Amino acid sequence: MSKHLSFKEVAIRYLNKPTKKLGRAKNANAYSTLEWMYEKRPSMILIEGRKKPVPYGRKNSQRSHKVVSWDETSGRFADVAMKDIANIDVEDMETDLRNAKGLSNSGINTYLVYLRAVCNFAHDKLNVSFVRFPKIETLPTKEREYYLTPEIAKGWIKFLDPLRADMVRFGLATGQRKANIIGLKWSWLSKDLTRMVIPADDAKNGCSHTIQLNKMAIEVLTKRLNDRTVLLEKYPRLGNIEYVFVQDDCQHLGQPMSTWAVTNEMWKRSIRLYNQNLMHRAAKDNRSVDRAKLIPEGALVFHTLRHSFATWLNEAGTDLDDIAMVGGWKSLDACRRYVKKSEDRAREVGSRIEHLL
Repeated sequence: MSKHLSFKEVAIRYLNKPTKKLGRAKNANAYSTLEWMYEKRPSMILIEGRKKPVPYGRKNSQRSHKVVSWDETSGRFADVAMKDIANIDVEDMETDLRNAKGLSNSGINTYLVYLRAVCNFAHDKLNVSFVRFPKIETLPTKEREYYLTPEIAKGWIKFLDPLRADMVRFGLATGQRKANIIGLKWSWLSKDLTRMVIPADDAKNGCSHTIQLNKMAIEVLTKRLNDRTVLLEKYPRLGNIEYVFVQDDCQHLGQPMSTWAVTNEMWKRSIRLYNQNLMHRAAKDNRSVDRAKLIPEGALVFHTLRHSFATWLNEAGTDLDDIAMVGGWKSLDACRRYVKKSEDRAREVGSRIEHLL
């Protein structure tokens, strides 16, 4: 029976199989990535009376619409038997992702990792005999080099909305991942707000992690606690607010942001405003702008805060073992990849031997 399974059947079984981390379900990324591989979907709709196609999903209440084509890049394995997937299929998928979706090597690797996981699951758990087991290797990626200096961080935070500003400050103070900051619950914190415990089933490595919070993190939490009190007084129907970083607009009242919403257009706009302000001040003072203080387009993502946290601790003379401990890195090698060397630090290190000759 297993030799006749389709890719879609195997992928769905893989998604429904609990992970090793205390039976936790697969994350949303796994579902969306694998569904793209096995589900054919419309690529665009045509608004009647218009010649220009409108992207699929765009609503138009005044005119009827109809599907005019299918996305040829999605559903590549929709009708493929699991045993027949070969290297050529993987190479074709890489080409589709690069040309049609415009993904970088890093984005393509997300798809390759889940495709490899499904193939391994089929072979190891379902005893599928492949005609030739596909060799799926991730593509080389450029290591993320950018990190915030304290000066740039202070300047940029001013252009963020209050909620994102609090999340950024907390991220820089603790070095925690975006998922753990978005999902931070009051129950994870001690009553005096000096200690935070990430439960094992919410930690990336599946191990419980305790963090002793510094002054900056405590200040953020104290502010959020006051905001929580005000919100509950204003909207008693909420009853209780479980999460720390919650929205106060009517549509999402008392709810945390979704992962993608944190770094959406509002995030990008704050970076543009920061850069524009820097250039405006330089022009006003009749001087050239310090380009090292500008934030490069696309360089600042939420995970940059974790890189900055590790780098700041390292530049303050903190031992790598201690950085790994407070940041929750499982190995020193993993932690080392987050520590960046500034030009000033490199210059200072090089000057240590200049007096020897």
